[in-house]
Amino acid sequence: MTPIRSIAWAKRRIAIHSIASVRKESKLKVGVITFCAVAFWIGFFFLFREGFQWLLDFGASVGGAGRGIGNIILARMLGVLMLAVFVMLVFSNVLVAFSTLYRSREVNYLLQAPMTFRAFFLSRFCECVLFSSWALAYLGSPLMLAYGVATHASPLFYAASLLFFVPYIAFPAGIGALITLILARIFPRLRLRTMILLAICVILLLFYYWHDWFSAQRLSEDTILPALLDMTAQTQSPFLPSYWATRGILAGATGNYRECLFNFLLLASNALMIVWIAAEAAQRIFYLGWSSLEGRERSRMRLFSQHLLGLVDPILRGVPNPYRVLIVKDVKLFWRDPVQWSQFVIFFGIMAVYIANLRNASGHYQQEFWRSWIACLNIGACTLILATLTSRFVFPLVSLEGRRFWVLGLAPLSFRQLVWQKFWLSVATTSFFTVGLSMLSGFMLQLEPIYFTLSVYSVIITNFGLSGLAVGLGTLYPNFQEDNPARIVSGMGGTLNFLLSVVYITLVVGAQTFILQWRVLGLYSQEWVFYVALAVVLTFITVLSIVSTFVPMALGMRNLNHAEF
Repeated sequence: MTPIRSIAWAKRRIAIHSIASVRKESKLKVGVITFCAVAFWIGFFFLFREGFQWLLDFGASVGGAGRGIGNIILARMLGVLMLAVFVMLVFSNVLVAFSTLYRSREVNYLLQAPMTFRAFFLSRFCECVLFSSWALAYLGSPLMLAYGVATHASPLFYAASLLFFVPYIAFPAGIGALITLILARIFPRLRLRTMILLAICVILLLFYYWHDWFSAQRLSEDTILPALLDMTAQTQSPFLPSYWATRGILAGATGNYRECLFNFLLLASNALMIVWIAAEAAQRIFYLGWSSLEGRERSRMRLFSQHLLGLVDPILRGVPNPYRVLIVKDVKLFWRDPVQWSQFVIFFGIMAVYIANLRNASGHYQQEFWRSWIACLNIGACTLILATLTSRFVFPLVSLEGRRFWVLGLAPLSFRQLVWQKFWLSVATTSFFTVGLSMLSGFMLQLEPIYFTLSVYSVIITNFGLSGLAVGLGTLYPNFQEDNPARIVSGMGGTLNFLLSVVYITLVVGAQTFILQWRVLGLYSQEWVFYVALAVVLTFITVLSIVSTFVPMALGMRNLNHAEF
């Protein structure tokens, strides 16, 4: 048995035992996760189908010649989506490959096995692909199915969607792994300050490029269809893998077997080539990069880290112990994990793109109907950003205490103090970003006072609700055996937290959207009726936030008090 087959056999056995261990989990948790996952998949399917149908009808109304214009719009939108997914997969695989190839506990053991670095890389590469792309399969399957139903696609379309999926996720995974190998070889020789400066420059360049590309002001100056085609022209380059996948899948929708097969072979051959190049690079430079990361001299970083982290303690001087020392510990652990703060930098780079494009609104948005919808969508965007922060960075906080958690049991503090420290750290940190984002976006959109107040209030209370969910469920379902935050979030507890966070946001944003549209359409008899209904909605979302905060926290603290370490 070859080394790769041996590792695959071991991973398969681990996966089988992990699936079998679900029987030991709480039936309520498994049932809720299963129900929510199925319900969201079905909901996404109908949402995408209605959206595609609207685009087809919109294209027919613009072009005035059936559904041809709508199909063109859908094809361009699919190209934009495929390119965006490809870029995000590259970023995701850079981070996943770094933690899987260099920071996993299995690496030190596998490097002692009688196998080449090429075989080691390929075995870990398969794990990177699975770990970074499972969410795409979950969210992409209802989208492609809805596209096929809306456009009455050929049966070949569904087969092509499955066929193109494997090489399409392997291509960015190979690029991301290759970038990781090169960066791991180069970065130990660079100062941390230089690394951060380079990351900021890359984000600013991407921000400038996308800001010019997707400028919505062009839609108000030109006719809609030519402007749309012009804006998406860069996604139609024959040198882009996303273009090959889009052309092949769309050829399958029309039953064109030859073009579908040609684009599949083009994509698959290039994906295999980039994986082969990455494997050859791993054979030559992986050990040098791993050795440099493990044995590099850290005195150059220490002064800068101490200088920067030394500001945390004076800032928190008014916070009583033991909360202050726990906060300083959490901040230091976050700073020392490059995977964590690099994801943080990328995340806020995307936020910068969102903020910069808020002013690029068409003149149609000055109408009351559209401005109310923009206000509701802005609330949804801010709260979804908040849910991303809490799900990715807050949920793993308790689990990251790891196997040393028993030490905290010997410290002069209770589990109750520990859990509330995580909660208030989350609220203070996320509020700093999200409340400021809601106020800034409100000013830039020039929202009316009622819309502005609702936006800020919604973000404030959802900070408490989502933080309570993340900390409470992270305490109720901790994973002390895993030291990779991304893997902790991907577990059943993290999935449950994400699904409940989306349900919570849907209720909060949906209730406000309903009452605001009710006002815009003038469906109330008198003005005071609207304000009474608004008070009822505000009371509902406030009570919902209180329940979302205290119930998971109480369940989590009870679980810790009854746990054995």
